Amino acid sequence: MQTILRRESRNGTNRPIAGALILLSSIFLPLLLIVVASLGIAQDKKPDNSPQLLIATPLGIVAGQATKVVLRGKRLDETKELQINGQANVAKILSKSKSAPPQKLDANRAGDSQLEVELTLPADTKPGECELVAITDTGRSAVFKLFVDARPLTAEKEPNDGFAQAQAIHIGETLEGTLHQPQNVDVFRFDGQAGDKLICEVLAARRGSALDATLSLFDARRQWIDTADDLSNADVEEKSPTSDWSRRDARLEVTLPSSGKFFLVVQDANDLGGHTHPYRLHVSKRQ
Repeated sequence: MQTILRRESRNGTNRPIAGALILLSSIFLPLLLIVVASLGIAQDKKPDNSPQLLIATPLGIVAGQATKVVLRGKRLDETKELQINGQANVAKILSKSKSAPPQKLDANRAGDSQLEVELTLPADTKPGECELVAITDTGRSAVFKLFVDARPLTAEKEPNDGFAQAQAIHIGETLEGTLHQPQNVDVFRFDGQAGDKLICEVLAARRGSALDATLSLFDARRQWIDTADDLSNADVEEKSPTSDWSRRDARLEVTLPSSGKFFLVVQDANDLGGHTHPYRLHVSKRQ
């Protein structure tokens, strides 16, 4: 065949065919090599068996105070160590176990295992955040952040499931709570003046909570004033820990139409609840 091609090429009768073969070889040979190399890389790549930290209840701890925290995620039942701010032997592991996701939540959102720990930071730790990393025999988790507070926050107190049982709060304080079960609502009451411009905000999904929050405001006669659901893009950090879920927090900006008592209701948009649904609620005056 080579002899024929050479002979025909001398006669000038088959030069286009030879040129086409050379061109095709120059195109497809490199592509074939890339495909083969890619297949080799895919075969060599091992699955990621590192642990994952997804949800913490509560969302923060107080400096200088031992706090029990329940962490949910993947492969946490295999945890050998939990580091705080890169330091070992600071967290005390109380228990670890497999734990099926709550109803209507999958393991990617709520984990398939949990870790109960006691965390203590020095009393002079500055308020802000601390970083947790779970370590197993198969790897290390990505950093998971908890709030660090200088003093305890106002705690949600049950029962507060209706207007008659509403928990009294004050404008300017931050409250820490959990929607403890499906179809649960938490109701809070506060005093306000006509014309007060308020910001009522739930922080939960942005910190890993499974809560899909809604906020509703009612007046003293229990008449509805306004409701807020998902956040706008402008209210969410670009690199939120749970970017696909983080917009499910709620922020209600409202001008009070009268003076007197008001009721603020926190609930899950899908009527879900449980220990995977912690939140922080802050009510403040808008500047």
